[in-house]
Amino acid sequence: MLNPNEPSPYEVINESGDAPILITCDHADNRIPESLKGLSISDALRGQHIAYDIGAKQVAMMLSEKFDAPLLVANYSRLVIDLNRHPGDPGLIPQVSDGHEIPGNKGLTRAQRHQRMDALFEPYHRRHKVLVDQLESQHESPIIFSVHSFTPVMQGFVRPWHYGVLWDQCHELAEKLVIGLRRDESLCIGENQPYNAVEPRGYSMNVHAQDRGIDMGLIEIRQDLIEHETGQRIAAGIVGNALREAIGRV
Repeated sequence: MLNPNEPSPYEVINESGDAPILITCDHADNRIPESLKGLSISDALRGQHIAYDIGAKQVAMMLSEKFDAPLLVANYSRLVIDLNRHPGDPGLIPQVSDGHEIPGNKGLTRAQRHQRMDALFEPYHRRHKVLVDQLESQHESPIIFSVHSFTPVMQGFVRPWHYGVLWDQCHELAEKLVIGLRRDESLCIGENQPYNAVEPRGYSMNVHAQDRGIDMGLIEIRQDLIEHETGQRIAAGIVGNALREAIGRV
């Protein structure tokens, strides 16, 4: 599905970093493979939150540098295939996202769906597994830290949270992150908000952390706070301090 001149499904940044942390960004980019002809959506729509987590990649890169941690980022839009959804989940290849129809995702054959799995989903998660294997071989108590962002308004609801911490069964790190973030009383911190990690189930959290007994933290940052570099640096500082405190790393 990808042409030879197109980027691979993922990028690994600072792979040799020595922190006991793997940072990930499942929805880092809004790129669409050339063969899919932009999924027949406008450039304006492609630049919105439905296509990727605005600002999340930049914050993740700053955290990777701050902690000297390896970082795995996805290179293609979640509209092509959502790397954090289980196969069979209706949101894996969405036909409608936040009220917007995605024409290029309608009427797909089983072969076309498998093509996206083979080209993007499977390579990303194979690399994810290898990075976790490496982390486990090098550190006694490794963690995975996933960076996401969310739109300030969804279906007419103005979301009050500045940051949200999500978890399913892996909750020790999440609880510490909430405590650390709430030290700044000016911030509104959501617990399993604006999404609940239990439903819909996050593939990355379930497969790479929970099923392996590895603790994981997932941070959601409101997008209007990290649209520009200044806000991204502020967010990386706030999140980095909370994460540093949570894992006891000086």
